[in-house]
Amino acid sequence: MNRREAVKLALVGGAVAACARETAPADDDALLESIADTLLPDTPSSPGARAAGAKAGIHLLLADCYDAAAQRKVADGLRDFRARHAGFASRPQAERERILRDVDAEAKRAGDAHWFHLARELANRAYFSSEIGMTRALRFTMIPGKWVGCTDLAPGQPAWG
Repeated sequence: MNRREAVKLALVGGAVAACARETAPADDDALLESIADTLLPDTPSSPGARAAGAKAGIHLLLADCYDAAAQRKVADGLRDFRARHAGFASRPQAERERILRDVDAEAKRAGDAHWFHLARELANRAYFSSEIGMTRALRFTMIPGKWVGCTDLAPGQPAWG
């Protein structure tokens, strides 16, 4: 093998490795978005996860911040969830909430190994780091004033971002 062939193989190997790092096919992204939007729905005071574009944030966090084992855990969990709860996204909000409460109870019994803990964490991080989450669901101040460690909140007042 000469140097030219070695470089070609290295480039092809790098491209294959980059493709292997891809996470969540489109149907997994759509299901994660539906789960996130069920966990964080539209309210009168703030838009939900779908409006905040949480799907892109979840995909980015999962691809860039978690190892292959965590990505596989979420993908396997979504595959199982899809098999057990077909048509989840098209069900009424109340039924989706009931399903997620059941899955959450199952996850609590299973411990940290359950995929739903990570999916919920990803949904929360993606939503509350989005512009909508920071400015509409939380009270975000780009440049805060003085530090006040303990502040009373009025009833219904959102937390600070």
